[in-house]
Amino acid sequence: MADSLVFQHRRPEEDPSLDLLLSQTHVGGSTGNIFYSKRGEKFGVTLYGAGHYHSPYNPDSDSFTNIPKTTTLSINPKIFYYPSERSTLWLGINATLDKREGGDMEVVRNEVGGIHQYFETNESNRISTQAAYELSLGDDQDITVKNSVSFFDRVLTLPGYTFDGKQTNTFSEISYAKRYDKSDWIFGANLYTDSFIENREVMPRDQNDVTYGVFGNNTTDLANSLALETGFRGDYSVDWGFFTLPRISLLWNVNEKFSTRLGGGLGYKIPDLFTEEAAMLHYRNVLPLDKSTMEAERSYGVNLDFNYRTPLSDNLFLSVNQLFYTTYISDALLLESTPTGQYAFGNAPDNLQSLGSETNLKLSLNDFRWFLNYAFIDTRLNYLPGSPQKPLTPKHNAGTVLMYENEKWRIGYEMYYTGKQYLSNGAETRDYLLLGLLLQRHFNWGSPYINFENFTDRRQNRFSPEVAGTIRNPVFQEIYAPTDGFVISVGILIKPFGGESHEH
Repeated sequence: MADSLVFQHRRPEEDPSLDLLLSQTHVGGSTGNIFYSKRGEKFGVTLYGAGHYHSPYNPDSDSFTNIPKTTTLSINPKIFYYPSERSTLWLGINATLDKREGGDMEVVRNEVGGIHQYFETNESNRISTQAAYELSLGDDQDITVKNSVSFFDRVLTLPGYTFDGKQTNTFSEISYAKRYDKSDWIFGANLYTDSFIENREVMPRDQNDVTYGVFGNNTTDLANSLALETGFRGDYSVDWGFFTLPRISLLWNVNEKFSTRLGGGLGYKIPDLFTEEAAMLHYRNVLPLDKSTMEAERSYGVNLDFNYRTPLSDNLFLSVNQLFYTTYISDALLLESTPTGQYAFGNAPDNLQSLGSETNLKLSLNDFRWFLNYAFIDTRLNYLPGSPQKPLTPKHNAGTVLMYENEKWRIGYEMYYTGKQYLSNGAETRDYLLLGLLLQRHFNWGSPYINFENFTDRRQNRFSPEVAGTIRNPVFQEIYAPTDGFVISVGILIKPFGGESHEH
């Protein structure tokens, strides 16, 4: 259905636009979104707002929330200024307030008492600014300047423990684009800063990073059927050193139906506290990063894909995309336990290797479309004996969607398969199948819909317990399957000014 990101990235047009999206699930989730836009000769405006509430939900019998009590409010206004036909300046502010209360259902609904003690409260406030200036110097060259500042305040509270910190990120970039008959160039520079300050008296895990970058990209038509894309990026991180990041891609259009692309490049990631492993521990007993003994992660990747499109008859069309890739990550960031019962970050002594492929097929017949997808992911931890598969990474994933859509109706049936996985302790999980059905009716003023998600009610607790330990001191297991089960959602997208409602 309609995605909030679609609204937030739309630009104002001369005709005013107003979209209202309201939805309700049968398990206690209520959501409302509003988007308004209007452009005049010199000024334009967009306004996106959203509110969401979900009551605590526990479909199984383990007494703990599968969906926490959630309250979220967001607002994102933007102002656009058009000094001339060739220039645009826009400014925006995005503010989100979010509170989630989970744990023992009795505690969330009432209060702590008796054996009912466990709770998790996660409160976060995020405010960010966005600004961009776009200037066209003619039909063949442009200058773009961007800036964003983001402030994030988070407090995570559990019995006897609190994680409290504030994070500020900034990003600034200037780029110049030049287009020739057979070649396009983009040059630019940027600055990225990241500051995290923890409200903690003993051994605070503060972190400050500053990274300067320059880049250049080129696309050149070598011949009628060959296009070469090259790029180079140089980043200097004050604490982590210099990173050289080349990339290259060659596109060959064999004929009107068949094309292939071969590419590769380098990448990196600066270590920080906010990893998935640390989040599962709620950052409790996690030691600060020791920059003097660590290296940044580096990645090396190559990919090859094939595309084939052809009509099978006057009304039947086929398109196929086949992708193969391999990626190596050296100095991968690890979080490992210490003899003192704490957890310390370090670099893996050997690489992490990922080999995979993805197949996408689409058949179109009049108002029907059939999508098929299969993904193979073999990710090996070569730094461990036997190079085991990465935990919580299924080797096999597949999906199919059958869609019927015309001016009045949109009907979709979907089926997704997730293969077996391994947990961190080496145990193998069950595979599972998810089914869904969407019914939507289009009118000039909007589109009501009903969506049946996971209507076979696949839940992890049907395969294995989600919670161990006791009511007072629960131990939560790794999540590898849905926990909320079957969900019915009904909603309506209202367009008071009329117009198309097929974009979601």
